Amino acid sequence: MKKIVFILFILANASLVEAQTGIGTTAPVNKLQVETATANPATSGTAANGNLRLSGISATHVLDFGLSNSSNFSWMQSRDKTYGTNYSLIINPLGGSVGIGNVSPAGTLEIGSSNGTVPGYLVLNPTTTGSGQEGAEINIKPAPIATTPNAAQTWVIDQVSNNNNPRLRFFPSISGEDNGLTIKDGGFVGIGVPSPTVKLQVNGDIIANSIAGSSDIRYKTNIRPVENALDKVKSLRGVYFNWDLIAFPNKEFTDKTEIGFIAQEVEKVLPEVVTKDKTPEEYRSVKYDKVVALLVEAIKEQQKQIDSLTIKVYKLSKKRNR
Repeated sequence: MKKIVFILFILANASLVEAQTGIGTTAPVNKLQVETATANPATSGTAANGNLRLSGISATHVLDFGLSNSSNFSWMQSRDKTYGTNYSLIINPLGGSVGIGNVSPAGTLEIGSSNGTVPGYLVLNPTTTGSGQEGAEINIKPAPIATTPNAAQTWVIDQVSNNNNPRLRFFPSISGEDNGLTIKDGGFVGIGVPSPTVKLQVNGDIIANSIAGSSDIRYKTNIRPVENALDKVKSLRGVYFNWDLIAFPNKEFTDKTEIGFIAQEVEKVLPEVVTKDKTPEEYRSVKYDKVVALLVEAIKEQQKQIDSLTIKVYKLSKKRNR
């Protein structure tokens, strides 16, 4: 205790006369300068490590500060006195903002300057635990007041690379990846689809004001008319149906009665509007919007037949009225 009082006495008097105080140096350039051998943070042992240590009389944890001896970085490390356990380092535990490269942070943490002179880069590295398939992860905690049972679940942003399938995920921790957003390396996006095989794949319904498809003539070659459109339409079969909710619970199918086509039947008549997903099962989908072109040409063919019959009826009527 006497030593601490003496050091504080020396520091107080030094500040009064505007002198510099050095520990390990006779030529300090700051009010207090500690100079010692550089060292990287030790991972074991009990010897002194770093340039400065804060420790408590009865506490087992310490806070070490140091300068690297292998590079030009500085460091601080919270741990126990035997270096066996690393502890948390808390900044502003009672509140306040933290700025990195920013002197007036507007949020709890702000990185980089607002004018762009200091870049705001953030790098998250992967974990080395487990199978090595887990990338970096961010957890977003829910609001303190939950309105529904699942509203209290944490949302996760992470990256995984299992089964040669690297992807970025954003999903609720309780409901799981199948109810979240997935972005694959090739730019494929899935909503409720863990491994999308097209640019956008959705399990569930989509509501939009309109959806437009590329159709500019400059994009197209080998343009030719749709022939025998009416015969093809007559070969199609519209059906009412219900989705198999038991066999495909993850598809987010509605339980209501639907109307549409059977893809395998359409494929025999109009294979251009049927696609297969890139799975071993090759589940099929129908491009319903493309069927419109067939219907337009079918109506035109039918109208020609109607016009021809109208003329024939007119001529027969004139003969009878003579």
